[in-house]
Amino acid sequence: MLPIIDAHLHLWDTADFVPPWLPEAPSLLRTFTLDDWLASAGSSDGGWQLARAIYVEIDAAPEDRPRENRQILDRIRRGDSPLAGAVIAADLLARDVRAELAPWLGDPGLKGIRHVLHTPASPAGTCLKPDFIANIKRLGELDLAFDACMRPGELGDLAALAEIAPETRIILDHGGNPGPAFLGEGPESSKLAAWCAGVSRLGNCPNVVCKLSGLDLGPNRETVRRGVDFLFDVFGEDRLIWASNYPVCELGTPLRPWLDAIHDAVAPRGEAALMKVFALNAARVYRIAG
Repeated sequence: MLPIIDAHLHLWDTADFVPPWLPEAPSLLRTFTLDDWLASAGSSDGGWQLARAIYVEIDAAPEDRPRENRQILDRIRRGDSPLAGAVIAADLLARDVRAELAPWLGDPGLKGIRHVLHTPASPAGTCLKPDFIANIKRLGELDLAFDACMRPGELGDLAALAEIAPETRIILDHGGNPGPAFLGEGPESSKLAAWCAGVSRLGNCPNVVCKLSGLDLGPNRETVRRGVDFLFDVFGEDRLIWASNYPVCELGTPLRPWLDAIHDAVAPRGEAALMKVFALNAARVYRIAG
């Protein structure tokens, strides 16, 4: 049995608060629960099970973030669900992020921080501003990971940041967002030159790992396999993590087809590689015990 850790799960209750971007995705404008997540995965023939998950912040309005943090960390602390940790939002352009994080520091459920970098609010170069760099280094001192959701043409900035802050664990969300060409035409596509260069530089940073998430399946499984092989060549089996991006994945490739496709692409590498990509690497990077 392969006990899968889903390293990128979103949950929300629209009766509580609605993140500002959600009305732009009307099919997602409803409550999503852990039961929905499990139902989307379905059942296996005994080969795997969704065992645990890392909650990732939902880009809520700043005034809603404290409530989001409190709710999710309280739920993790109760220990009555598959939730094993949380990546919460924080402003890494603040003078010292520790002030914003003060209410949550020391909570065992807090595993990492995300400051989204792929929206208009974060222009190119944001992650290389002095305060951002200083705060990334502070995350390393606090033993917290940084989840980076980047535009593909700016991965070189993230690599520079990783080189400046080698003691901080950096997780590249969604494979660096290469777009449909990655699983449609393959990593050899001329459209992916900037992404390939950035990812390759990130692969040379031992503190960076990459999530296999947030990508729409291409026209055939052979293209998926070549895409996964490329990321294995860059990061190796110790620095790749499977994740669903549920329920945002429902806008493209739903959870179960994505899980099956990546499982099939990794399986020829053996049971050890499957355990690393689907469980052990996430447990290490996010400090999940047990």
